[in-house]
Amino acid sequence: MKILFCTGGSEKSENAIRVTASLARQLEANATVLSVGPSHDSVSKILGAEFRMSEVTIDTDRAVTKNISKFAEKGVEILKDAGISAVAKIARGEIADEILKEAEESDYGFIVMAAKGKPGDRRLLGSVTRKVLAKAKIPVYVV
Repeated sequence: MKILFCTGGSEKSENAIRVTASLARQLEANATVLSVGPSHDSVSKILGAEFRMSEVTIDTDRAVTKNISKFAEKGVEILKDAGISAVAKIARGEIADEILKEAEESDYGFIVMAAKGKPGDRRLLGSVTRKVLAKAKIPVYVV
């Protein structure tokens, strides 16, 4: 069985990985840790027209890739510490869409994700989690 662990680098995401690591070990699962960052176009839009195709945009884009890679690698470390083999994967785009795309393209048994990533949100579930729950074709384990 394959499990897709999703992380945005938040403490809640990392805790979701920790909490479900024992389940993954019991299932003798192969694990993928996915982290998603904003698309290249989104970075350009955020910075504004005066920075498009500038060193600022390129450096910011590289920093985004570096951070989401770091988040995925941290998830892999957590799983490896629990005795689970895992690979890191990153994507760029709308977060829920990229999670759903990865889930559909591979043969995962289920998706693991935190209920929400942003602290202070009063809702039970974050917007990404709600969207994944509504559209996923496989079970989603929400921690």
